[in-house]
Amino acid sequence: MKLFVFRGARKVGVLDIEANESFFGFTYDNDYLASSEALPLSVSLPLAETRYPGNRAQAYFEGLLPEGEARDAIARRLGIPRKSSVKLLAALGRDCAGDVTIINENEIPKTDPGLGRDKSMQYLRFDEGGISRIAGNPHEEISRLQEDTRLSLAGAQGKLALYHKHGESIQGGWYVPAQGSPSTHIVKPGILESHYPHITLNEFLCVRAAPACGIPAAGVDILFPETPVIIASRYDRVMGGKTVNGLEIVDRMHQEDCCQACGVKSEQKYEHDGGPGFKQIRDMLTRHSRIPAEDITLLVKWGLYNFLIGNCDAHSKNLSILQNSDGTVSLAPVYDLICTTIYDGHFGSKLSRNLGMRIGIHENIDKVSKDDFSVFAKDVSIRLQQVRNLSDEIVQSLPSALFRAASEAEDAGFTNAGEVAGRIISNSENRIGILKYI
Repeated sequence: MKLFVFRGARKVGVLDIEANESFFGFTYDNDYLASSEALPLSVSLPLAETRYPGNRAQAYFEGLLPEGEARDAIARRLGIPRKSSVKLLAALGRDCAGDVTIINENEIPKTDPGLGRDKSMQYLRFDEGGISRIAGNPHEEISRLQEDTRLSLAGAQGKLALYHKHGESIQGGWYVPAQGSPSTHIVKPGILESHYPHITLNEFLCVRAAPACGIPAAGVDILFPETPVIIASRYDRVMGGKTVNGLEIVDRMHQEDCCQACGVKSEQKYEHDGGPGFKQIRDMLTRHSRIPAEDITLLVKWGLYNFLIGNCDAHSKNLSILQNSDGTVSLAPVYDLICTTIYDGHFGSKLSRNLGMRIGIHENIDKVSKDDFSVFAKDVSIRLQQVRNLSDEIVQSLPSALFRAASEAEDAGFTNAGEVAGRIISNSENRIGILKYI
């Protein structure tokens, strides 16, 4: 089996499997390598004439696929064994994260020579009740639409990529991408609400509050209080200005998560499973960032913010980089921020207290002390005083930022948003005390 890898209209390389491999190996296309505009697919796959074997290519390419229950659902729907990453990649590679398209060898993307963009954009109008149907019956609707459109979204939570027409209400103007056409938004219904009360609202509040704390985040909206759903704008998509059939052309931007960039498989995304920690991500940014000091500062803010809000699920797949035109990278807007520590067995089911990435020498969030931040500062190669200054800014900004986000949610009908914001702030009090004395 062979699959071709494209970035827009340009063929980047080929995926194939040799007899002794369980996953595709990858070879860059010679014409692509000869181009002055050639850029690597991943920090972990530098431009090279030699073939990357399957065990080297797997981290990046398998990282494009869904995980967990989301993977199980789409595999069942397509009649593909859930462990068959090869077959899933062949089935779902038409609209991945970033600007990569993976297609069968007999398919050629149709492009507009004058624009260098996809001119075969095909979208099916989603009726006005489509989003509410996803919210009300997420498992069935998402797996059905993923089967129809063959879209791949990495991550363990059930979600769907759709196209939204610029200028229309967030509740309308939706289209289902077909034939690999690019999406603009990610729809995430509250699949876990029965086990973890208000978890969708929780995520909305934490993501919406981040920019006020100095942390760029993906744009999010929230709808339907009875069956809540988050709608996130894709930061790896840019509206191109020109239109096809009345819809604005979408340009894809190249991105990868830090698990892919560090050459680590998705199943090892948590540091205790072998995934990257703060030091490894800092090292990657030092080597590849356009402005390392700025990105490392943002990495530190991200770590402090997650510690403060009590997000123990902040792992290396929940932090991504965007590729710049010169081949350097920059940290992408953050996403998937949530207070997991309020789910302690008294407020819904209990979630792990172990951090996705250690802070200092401790993995359990309740054991992190002020002394751990001296180790943390060394891991990210900045002065402890700078860590202290950054934490002070976040501590001072967070309460008002959460309550502003809650007010916006209340305008959308979520009457309990202020209560949930208050619970997040109350839950953070002990961690605020630690940060004040580092």
